[in-house]
Amino acid sequence: MSIDQRFCQRCSEEIPERRLQVLPNTRLCLECSQEVGGDFETYVIPENTGKPGSLKKNYGSWKVKRKLRSITPKDAK
Repeated sequence: MSIDQRFCQRCSEEIPERRLQVLPNTRLCLECSQEVGGDFETYVIPENTGKPGSLKKNYGSWKVKRKLRSITPKDAK
């Protein structure tokens, strides 16, 4: 694990070892994670299961996408 992964990208405080054991790739300490909503933005998109060309929309399933959240340091605000 690199040195910069041990420090929060938002507040520059050291991330507790226990949190790194549970979430090894986390970029945020617990306090900052709760403030911004976590490392990821999550989107739920309904999937159309209707026939191609049909105007009827049948949403029978959902697709979940996760994207890394951009982190702005606290000092920059």
